[in-house]
Amino acid sequence: MRELAALRESDEPLKDRYFEAIASFAVDAWKTSSSLRQLMPRRTILWNEELAVNKLIGRTMLLADHVLYPDSLLRALRSTPTARRVRALAIEEMEFQHLLRGGHVLPMPDSVAEFIGGRLIHDATELALANDSLVRFVRSQLVVEGPSAREVLFINAVDDIEHSPGMWFYGHTDPESITEADRSIGFRMLQPYDPQHDYSAWIKKESDTALANYLQRTERRLAVADVLGSEYVAASPFEARMLQRRDSNRPSLANTALWADVPSLANLGAKDLARMLSAEDAVEDLRVRVRIAMESASDFGSQISSIRAVASDIEQASRVLNKRMGTYRSFALTTPVIAGGMGLVVGSAGGVAGFAGAALGLVGAISPAIGERLNQRREAAFLFTMPKRKRK
Repeated sequence: MRELAALRESDEPLKDRYFEAIASFAVDAWKTSSSLRQLMPRRTILWNEELAVNKLIGRTMLLADHVLYPDSLLRALRSTPTARRVRALAIEEMEFQHLLRGGHVLPMPDSVAEFIGGRLIHDATELALANDSLVRFVRSQLVVEGPSAREVLFINAVDDIEHSPGMWFYGHTDPESITEADRSIGFRMLQPYDPQHDYSAWIKKESDTALANYLQRTERRLAVADVLGSEYVAASPFEARMLQRRDSNRPSLANTALWADVPSLANLGAKDLARMLSAEDAVEDLRVRVRIAMESASDFGSQISSIRAVASDIEQASRVLNKRMGTYRSFALTTPVIAGGMGLVVGSAGGVAGFAGAALGLVGAISPAIGERLNQRREAAFLFTMPKRKRK
């Protein structure tokens, strides 16, 4: 990855050895993912295509053992990538190097998973289109703009993460393009808007197409997650609401945590998150607390409220712990060291036996301080103190 990020910014085609290296990495990633799926008890593995992995990990409150996301470098190989293009993608990937190195995140060849789940995607989309309540909801969320001055229609969904709405062009049959030999017909587009023309049938047709596209997009993401042995996490409010209507058992713990949106964890960088995830005991304490909170909640709203309440309690505990740790650092070690040092001086007057006794007394005085420090690092509140201590 470092070598790719150091490529020259040129429009030269990518060398074959880089093609092979990227493809080889994708194969290894697929094998690793397959191995993870076989582990018992099962790991928590999340799949998302919209959020940066550091944001997903933070917003899901460190619940995932591993986060899978699309391999952008492998995607680039579908075309004829230039050194400039691959370099830019590698630099973006290097932002997550600490999480990659720790095995917390893994880029995956999602096109392979999509191919494997092709039939599942088709069948699931057909079922979704037959779900009247789901179709009505998606239709109610569509924002239709147009036709524009050049007969273009823009359609997107409320609260969806994709920033570019779908574009549809109104086609006029071009009589001059009709040929009987091959029975082809041409169309003219981007024509001036005609206020006398009735565009309603066209708008209805393209709205139906947009609706089907949104349903198929979600089913594709769910199918890819299933093939990868992971759980799909919806990042956009639009898709989260759609999944709630599609499956009353959703959202899961990770989805609920995502919408609880705990500020202390939501905006951390990859390096900070890697440090936090290395505190395994504290991470497990956080996960246990969140799971317990979810058990007492009966619906989506109360689940979110429960997680927010837990996060608030932990944040308050972290403020207390942060002060306690500062005070403990100042006094807990210096006091026994001073006393122990005096004991060593006095004990030395008693010869070797006196010196040894004083040294053991010093170790005994410091041991509780070390034990207290270790206990602090096992608490979920410790995780919330880590970024604060770094900023000071």
